[in-house]
Amino acid sequence: MAKPYYAMTALVNSDGLIWFLETSVVRSTDRCKNPYTDNQRVIIYLKDVNDEVPYFINRPLPMQAVVQLNAPPNTPVFTLQARDPDTDHSIHYFIVRDRTGGRFEVDERSGVVRTRGTDPFQLDMEYVLYVKAEDQNGRLPDRRFQSTPEERLSIVGGKRPPQFYMPKYEAEIPENRKKDSEKIGLFTDFELLLHVYLSPLFDEMRSWDELHKPGWKEVRRGTTLSVRGRAFRNISLLFKCQGRWMMIMSIISVKAKSFADREIRYTLKAQGHQGAGTFNIAPSTGIVKLAKELDFEDLRQPHVYQLIVTATEDSGGFSTTVELTIRVTDVNDQSPKFELPDYQAHNVDEDIALETSILKVKATDADSGSNAEIEYLVSDDHFSVDTNGDPPATGTATVRIYTKNKNDEEPKFSQQVYTPNVDENAGPETLVTTVVASDKDGDNVRFGFVGSGTKSGQFVIEDYTGVIRLHSGAIDLDRDKYELNVTAVDDGSCCEGGHLSVHTSTAVVVVFITDVNDKRPMFQECSHYAPKVMEGAPNGTPVVKVHATDEDKGVNGQVKYSIVRQPNQKGVKFTVNEETGEVFTNKVFDREGDDGKFVSVTVKATDHGDPPLEGVCSFTVEIEDVNDNPPLFDRQKYIENVKQDTGVMSNILRVSASDEDADNNGAIVYSLSAPSNPSDLEYFEIQQESGWIILKKPLDREKYRLQVQASDKGEEPLYAVVDVELDVVDRNNKPPVWDAPTYGQIFVRENVTVGTVVTSVKAR
Repeated sequence: MAKPYYAMTALVNSDGLIWFLETSVVRSTDRCKNPYTDNQRVIIYLKDVNDEVPYFINRPLPMQAVVQLNAPPNTPVFTLQARDPDTDHSIHYFIVRDRTGGRFEVDERSGVVRTRGTDPFQLDMEYVLYVKAEDQNGRLPDRRFQSTPEERLSIVGGKRPPQFYMPKYEAEIPENRKKDSEKIGLFTDFELLLHVYLSPLFDEMRSWDELHKPGWKEVRRGTTLSVRGRAFRNISLLFKCQGRWMMIMSIISVKAKSFADREIRYTLKAQGHQGAGTFNIAPSTGIVKLAKELDFEDLRQPHVYQLIVTATEDSGGFSTTVELTIRVTDVNDQSPKFELPDYQAHNVDEDIALETSILKVKATDADSGSNAEIEYLVSDDHFSVDTNGDPPATGTATVRIYTKNKNDEEPKFSQQVYTPNVDENAGPETLVTTVVASDKDGDNVRFGFVGSGTKSGQFVIEDYTGVIRLHSGAIDLDRDKYELNVTAVDDGSCCEGGHLSVHTSTAVVVVFITDVNDKRPMFQECSHYAPKVMEGAPNGTPVVKVHATDEDKGVNGQVKYSIVRQPNQKGVKFTVNEETGEVFTNKVFDREGDDGKFVSVTVKATDHGDPPLEGVCSFTVEIEDVNDNPPLFDRQKYIENVKQDTGVMSNILRVSASDEDADNNGAIVYSLSAPSNPSDLEYFEIQQESGWIILKKPLDREKYRLQVQASDKGEEPLYAVVDVELDVVDRNNKPPVWDAPTYGQIFVRENVTVGTVVTSVKAR
């Protein structure tokens, strides 16, 4: 029996994890005659080795967050997110360096950063943590774990401006890109999409498998797709149309994150004067589009546009800016041109030697780089052209056709839509723009407005130059924009009979009125603000909500509020929400202390213009009384001698107490008691309002001990007590007698020293 021999085939699947081996056993005495085989498949699984380090996927960078000023302990403020390509990873999160004084902690497993402690956070203070993530299943030879580099996490108390996902944006655009256009790419089948991966530009990423789910048709704007090695940048939309997946690519898409979870509006501004109006941006999506046609060869147009994108939160929130650089690339759209329309060589000998130079021609190409490289060719085999270049190029032949001119061309404007800007406070005869039109026939061109000659509303046009200005009368630009339809008419002067066929073309001039920051914020209701706050109210108690209006438009009309601090003032007694205008207490007030009954506060409203304008509102806050002070007697104890024969209903002694509170909280009533001997109350009573102690019956003992209570009239009365001791003396006791009925007159010099004896008085 012949020995079998074996044949083996192998297949590796696309992820490189599983090997498929197919073994064939062939048995035959003659390999070429009637062999028979038996096949067996063997599957080998490749085991992953933990050799990849983790990395953070939080976006944008650097990591930033905000914390509310009164955030309680364990309030989440940020979530650290890390990934590890290994299958057996075990990611743990740590704070490496704490620059906050222990105000935050991180959950080792979830990565959630939470607050610690009960102290309030300070407004606008930055709290900095340095964090990292470790794969505790990936141990290094030196007994350390695989980890991410340290990352800086910045947390600001209160609020902070939005953060762009990129520190700056750059894009390239060919000069032949059509304005307002978006490029469309096509995926012919869904299987191709399985090879597509999103680059990690955003916090939230979707698996491509989710595209199978019903109703999910769109990818987030601004992403980048990589399809089998080919990059598709700035994807603005991915959608399914008639069973085919299609994507739309914009010039570039910018995106910012709002820490206040507000909608963000985007605006675009050119740096300097060049490039204004060339690009625009979708306010809600951040997609940048081309607004004007580009021409790389036009010296008036820059090749690099330096733009500023501003992201502003809705409802007067914060704003932030980022630089956007757009580079225009050259397209081979210019034909070479010879320096002369015709080259001629005269008196050339008919027996001229070969390789003799006859004349030199030269052409130029307005394109750039390789698009401007020129080759010359000559159509007649009797001649050759030397490019004198390296590598050599060839020239082109010239065909000259002489034609007779005819007035068959209409004037053509340099652009169909002009978009100049004019300040709202522009004066008479201010230059608006200049429209330009030319006629290929060589006719002269005259300009005007459609249906109204050379004047349209507040605008006039010079018929020969195309210069548009404001008229010389009063100017009132009360709209956001003005649309003017201009005409260009040729005069047929190009050729004989040209005036018989006059041609006209039109263009649109859209004049945008730019707001000027010339209105100050005004507090219309300032004189009506009369807020009150209870003394002892906790810090942060709402007081009043102020409101200022600014008649300017856009950012010039957006205001923020602040408290005006008086000169040499160490602190502020009130704070204000800079967006809403709501005023809060910044201390606990004591009406009976230094604060007094009324406290003045001044709120300032500042617009976002450049330079900003301000308006102020000053009003008084009344501190309402709280019954927080008990009555206070003018003596710690009353001791009085009373004659034994004092008559009934006589005034014996007046006690007096005072209360620093106001109104009923400071009104005092008196009551009498005798804790040591209740029978003493049979001899005395007290007037509730005056505090006079009155004798009710004749005295028959040597000593009486009473207790007086003074209570205020507050809703929850406060009181104080004082002891009164009355000693009964004999009726025969006589009072002391002075040794003289009158002392005086006594004179003292004004410069006498302290301690000098003035006089002496004596009683016995």
